[in-house]
Amino acid sequence: MKLAFESREVLEFRQQQIKRQLDAALYLLEGFLYKSPCMRGYHLAHRSGGKRVTKYVRKRLVPQARAMVQNRQRVEQLLSQLSEVNWRLLQLPPED
Repeated sequence: MKLAFESREVLEFRQQQIKRQLDAALYLLEGFLYKSPCMRGYHLAHRSGGKRVTKYVRKRLVPQARAMVQNRQRVEQLLSQLSEVNWRLLQLPPED
């Protein structure tokens, strides 16, 4: 996202928008879902302490878990956008 010469008010408004979107996306799971051909169900895998950790996900919970994993990806995008807006705010002259 490219921001060019916005005013402080515009940047602060964008900052608040991103914070609201982040708050809404915090229902998340870290990792990725997969289904191995040799296994019956789905698993959630992620790294913890340098080791891969997998957890079984019940079939009825797969759509919910998938949405939560997607929220994690969305949070990463939003944090990047928020960082850019915050950087732009830091570069503005101080308010009097």
